[in-house]
Amino acid sequence: MELFWYMMALVVPAFLIVMFTAFTRNRYVAIILVFIIFAVSISRGFYNSEWVIYLDALSIVIGYILIDIFNIDQHQNDEKK
Repeated sequence: MELFWYMMALVVPAFLIVMFTAFTRNRYVAIILVFIIFAVSISRGFYNSEWVIYLDALSIVIGYILIDIFNIDQHQNDEKK
């Protein structure tokens, strides 16, 4: 069961960053939203070890790198020039 939490800590924050960026088209808003979600969950005591918090932080950085590589926050114009 411990392995499940570590794997989720590596995947979920990066997925949330990419998903919120796709919805809002702004990478900074997405990062702030994810930080708010995880700050609330840390303050409520949902984390069972410090390593999960460290892996969450690493995953947020990985999500930011994915946004930068794939340009998810760029607006696409429907007009043909």
